[in-house]
Amino acid sequence: MSELDFLASLEFFGIKLGLHQTEELFRRLGSPQKNLKFIHVAGSNGKGSVCAMLENALRACGMKTGFYSSPHLIHVNERFRINNIPVDETILCNAIQKLRSVAADMAENGMKITYFEATTALAAVLFAEAGCDIVLWETGMGGRLDATNIITPLASVITGISLEHTQYLGDTLEKIASEKAGIIKNGVPVFVASKTPEAAKNVIYRKAAECNSPVTYSEPVVTESCTFVREDLRILQTFRIASGETLHIALTGTHQRENASLVLSVLKYLEKTLELDLQTAIASLKDVQWAGRFQFIPGKHLIVDSAHNPEGIGVLASTLREVFPGKKFHFLFGAFADKDTQSSLKILAPLAHSFTFLEMETMRACRDAHALGDELEHAALEKIPWSCTTLEKALQDPEDLTILCGSLHLCGDALALLEEQKKQLEIR
Repeated sequence: MSELDFLASLEFFGIKLGLHQTEELFRRLGSPQKNLKFIHVAGSNGKGSVCAMLENALRACGMKTGFYSSPHLIHVNERFRINNIPVDETILCNAIQKLRSVAADMAENGMKITYFEATTALAAVLFAEAGCDIVLWETGMGGRLDATNIITPLASVITGISLEHTQYLGDTLEKIASEKAGIIKNGVPVFVASKTPEAAKNVIYRKAAECNSPVTYSEPVVTESCTFVREDLRILQTFRIASGETLHIALTGTHQRENASLVLSVLKYLEKTLELDLQTAIASLKDVQWAGRFQFIPGKHLIVDSAHNPEGIGVLASTLREVFPGKKFHFLFGAFADKDTQSSLKILAPLAHSFTFLEMETMRACRDAHALGDELEHAALEKIPWSCTTLEKALQDPEDLTILCGSLHLCGDALALLEEQKKQLEIR
């Protein structure tokens, strides 16, 4: 079994919340986290975008960055970026070889490490070996019992709270907020998105008070200040925040303005802590790209977006209304079985002239495509045409502007197929 096959095989061990096994894994690997500085980012939506902005800003200021994110879209090495470049496969396989030996020893003691524990440990090993100055460290599902919570960061960041993964994190905003707030460490400042629901803010504030950690909320965005400039395959947003700064960002959507304001609050803190040039950091935000987030596909009438829960779908809907006022769209939609798809479809229905439902090919349980059609009929106020097909057929040159959403995994499959189609055309 190759090193990459070994890593993939760990997915069969499923999800295991708790830090005891992670702590033992890191200890046996030489505690690589002790040689690194981290910014730890949790939240229901926006973690990846906030990390991408922070990574770009810190790199623009001359720092060597590590960026650990999940899940990957196409290739597993996307999870481990050094200066925003996925690690070389040979380097990754060498690190997996070390981990494989440790995992075998642990298995003899009844500890079977999970896929996420393994990738988290690999990230720390790879970034330590590369001598990264700073690491953007994105949580997986939760926070408190998440494998990434092995570290003590320079700052903790919480991007927002919504109902997600309720079977693991709890069935109320307060319970989910409690899990996310578990990344707050004693004396470490925490930065929180201003639009976080009050019930969740209260939980975060109490946890921060227990840890003697100062809390900073991001500045609200001045909505009427926003202007757009279309540049090829991106839309540059310019807007002000309540404290007076004007920001320019290349990531599209109302939520990205909120994310950028949160990023600015972190950068202001890091300006003093790491002696950053704040203006250089802020200026770099106009160049940030983040795959699968309102991503325009060259040569296709297609936008790929990773929105996968009602909050994210709501943000996608508001972005579509803002960028394409009065227009309706064809949606390609697929989702995992644990998602609140009926609420998501209810949000998208007023913007749709049709849907195509897709069944994803993955070991994780997915929503049946025909069941999604039934949900749409219950959710929509008027009849909307729908059909079911494969992803490959759905991506064959859509004539109308088409939006693919519902799952980050689906986005990855789509981008992989499009990449393969492009290669085939180049060969011809």
